[in-house]
Amino acid sequence: MLRHDAGWANRKVLTVLAVIFLCGVACGSAVTRNYLHSKIVVRTQDLGLDAAQRVGLNRLKTDLNLTADQERVVTKVLDDYAKYYQNIEDEREDVAEHGKQRILDVLTPEQRKKFSELFGATSH
Repeated sequence: MLRHDAGWANRKVLTVLAVIFLCGVACGSAVTRNYLHSKIVVRTQDLGLDAAQRVGLNRLKTDLNLTADQERVVTKVLDDYAKYYQNIEDEREDVAEHGKQRILDVLTPEQRKKFSELFGATSH
């Protein structure tokens, strides 16, 4: 009696499908991250805070003729915004690194090498 494994029950078929799925997830997340990042940057520029930071406090003080109280508030707002934005960026990088590491953990050494070539990632 010959044993004939059904396509969905065959471990090789399931492994290949899992690898294809993981590669699709990695590619999709990279594209989505880049797309969303470009939209977030445009949206924060609409707020004027990025532009105000680029101009600098001295120019704002001079051009707007800020009083000492206004200068203190503007300085605090710009500093708080810079800290907040940096925290978000640090968290995003941590999440991306964790996700990349989880993907690399399930790949074979050959797949890790290919993943690194495709996405410029460093494998462990």
